[in-house]
Amino acid sequence: MIRLDVGMPGSMWAVWLGCLVPVVALVNLLLGALGWMFLTSSELPGVGVCFLLPLLMIDVLVVLTLVLQYRNAYWLDGRVLVRRLLFGRRTYDLAAAEVGAETAEPVWTNWRGGLLPRLVVRVPGTAPARIWLRDPSRGGALLPPDQLAALARAIDPDLRHPVARRLWELASDPLSGVV
Repeated sequence: MIRLDVGMPGSMWAVWLGCLVPVVALVNLLLGALGWMFLTSSELPGVGVCFLLPLLMIDVLVVLTLVLQYRNAYWLDGRVLVRRLLFGRRTYDLAAAEVGAETAEPVWTNWRGGLLPRLVVRVPGTAPARIWLRDPSRGGALLPPDQLAALARAIDPDLRHPVARRLWELASDPLSGVV
């Protein structure tokens, strides 16, 4: 299996899980205790709600971001694309799937460089898989040539499909142009 370099790199996971999550947990503990004291008092319960509501919103935002990033991992197993889900995996048979490309502006990232290309794999009955060809989590870097070539061969081994042919051209000469 070939893991595609999309999503947060390992160093960012270390920062998120090693630094940010413990800091958020400590802030939750301290401000949560203070908010709970106000909430249980008979004089200032509104102040307790003002403490606890923003904490809850920050927690939801952190968890949602981690879940979205966790689900953004893909592998190639021959001609089958495998996507990691929160619980389990979803597979897309690239031989039978409808494969196309689109451009979109990334959301939920710090990317502010405009539109980026992504591969769209549609299989009837499942949600489409969207794989960034220039990853916003990695500063808009193009997928490595060996991964682009593997994707092209998985889509169409004879490279007759236009998307497969374009991926193969990018893999052969990544500096020839912008997708």
